[in-house]
Amino acid sequence: MSDAPPVDNASPQIPKGALQIIFLIVFMDLLGFGIIIPLLPLYATDYHATVLQVGFLFAIFSACQFVASPILGAISDRVGRRPVLVFSQLGSAVGYLLLGLVMSVHWGRPGYALLLIYLSRIIDGFSGGNVSTAQAYVSDVTTPQNRAKGMGVLGAAFGFGFAMGPALGALLVLAHPALPGYFAAAMSLGAMVQTYLRLPESRVHKPADSAGWLHPRRFAPLLRQSRLLQLLLIAFFSMITFAILQSIVALFLNDRRTFGFKYWQVAAFYAYIGIVILIVQGGFISRLTKRLGEWRLATMGPILVAVGMSLLAWAGYEPRLIILLLGGATNAVGRSLQTPTLYALISHNSDRRQQGVVFGMNQGLSGIAQIIGPIFATLIFGVWICGPFLLATAIILMVAAWTMRLRRQSGQSAIVDMPADPATESL
Repeated sequence: MSDAPPVDNASPQIPKGALQIIFLIVFMDLLGFGIIIPLLPLYATDYHATVLQVGFLFAIFSACQFVASPILGAISDRVGRRPVLVFSQLGSAVGYLLLGLVMSVHWGRPGYALLLIYLSRIIDGFSGGNVSTAQAYVSDVTTPQNRAKGMGVLGAAFGFGFAMGPALGALLVLAHPALPGYFAAAMSLGAMVQTYLRLPESRVHKPADSAGWLHPRRFAPLLRQSRLLQLLLIAFFSMITFAILQSIVALFLNDRRTFGFKYWQVAAFYAYIGIVILIVQGGFISRLTKRLGEWRLATMGPILVAVGMSLLAWAGYEPRLIILLLGGATNAVGRSLQTPTLYALISHNSDRRQQGVVFGMNQGLSGIAQIIGPIFATLIFGVWICGPFLLATAIILMVAAWTMRLRRQSGQSAIVDMPADPATESL
């Protein structure tokens, strides 16, 4: 067993106030995101979007991020984190502002409005390197000894932003459908100003050392590590189930065959889910990990997600609020148990020198999952309203069985203190 890698002496201590500023920046970014994401499908259907077109609205954003994220990451290695963060936040602000303008105007031809909604997501997707660049910033200014603290700050900012965003969106949309877009734009602009004025640059001590990270030879060694590859694939299929849920839950709640929820009620449901995630992540996950270990939680999590998805499917047959709330909460608890422990296992089963490549590959697989999931979900939803939840149940049960099998093969239940990845904790 080798010793821990040497600390980068160029940044042995976290710059004074840097983590507080990065918390504020990420919180403001995710507050805007949380305001918009529950309402987006309903905005599109207001302008006669089909269910499949709503799926493409989610998929095209993820596709743009999949293309742009590694490019923005390489640029941030060369020119610094602050310029890329400023660019990303400005792009998000423009996208949200365009969305607000669309909802402010009466359109004689709804097709034009729908195209502008697509354009708003394309702009945000191509410029959306906020969270990944913030993660890179924290990695720059921390050592291996205090990196968990830094990443925990990002996780907390994400949790608070996404829990508060839908609740705020529910209030804003009651006043006018355009207000959430304008407020989200203001949050992104505020984050941009904070980044420009207050955030010290971190990437000043080395040249771009990640250039060419997409070259196949960087990933070839990972493909020969069976356990690690299986964990990455488990994360991939888990993300597909999340993408299925995220893309159709607003349509499901709004449908007259189920609950007929209005804008504010859909946003309130998202807020409820966000609060459940925040409680589990903030109050229980660390103690449960110490008590039970990552492997048990990584298995229990998808089982709970499957129960939650089944309850949501049941709510499609019998639209009762208690079934919906139980299904949403069970799903949220399951994801909150699975995601951080799965990332801990991925980290534990990869060489310390390959962490960047491993999580880069995971990010790429996550992007592909978020392209595939919404398309399949909306295709099925248009035929059978409960179908997407049952598909997600089948996939996540396969994930649970796969995790149990891999756990038996591994013969271990090592406990690793690894924070959740903020880019994947939402619904």
